Amino acid sequence: MKEQETSTEDEISEMQLSKLSEVEFRAMILRKLNSMSKNLNTMSKDIETLKTNQVEMNNDIAEIKNTLEGLNRRVEEAEDQISELEDMVEKNQPIRNQKEKTIKKQENSLRELWDNWKQNNICIIGVTEEEENEQELENIFEEILTENFPNLVKAFKFKKYREP
Repeated sequence: MKEQETSTEDEISEMQLSKLSEVEFRAMILRKLNSMSKNLNTMSKDIETLKTNQVEMNNDIAEIKNTLEGLNRRVEEAEDQISELEDMVEKNQPIRNQKEKTIKKQENSLRELWDNWKQNNICIIGVTEEEENEQELENIFEEILTENFPNLVKAFKFKKYREP
């Protein structure tokens, strides 16, 4: 009897079953049914846990899908903005090139003006026609020297009077 309680279904052969009394047979069947009932309860709990896990996983999957869709939309928007910016750069490139050319021309013009101004900053000494007719050339020369080089004229006159 004790052996029958601990033995499994596979171990009990037809011979042994036929030797069991009806009470023993019923007790063994009840134990088996009780064992199967416990297994069914455990299995149903496991199934409920699996169903709950499946629902949670489905919710997580839906959330991940929504997140991915949002990210995809952002990527598409960013690509659109990049494309628009590239178009704007392409449109502005000729204008930028024209501005650079204009700046270079203006720099060159400024450089030329500066060079011309420096060259024209030379003092030009001249005599009007009336004065030329009225005075002798020597007096004009002395006057010009006196205006522009007063020290030189004094030295020249001093030497002129000292020479015999």
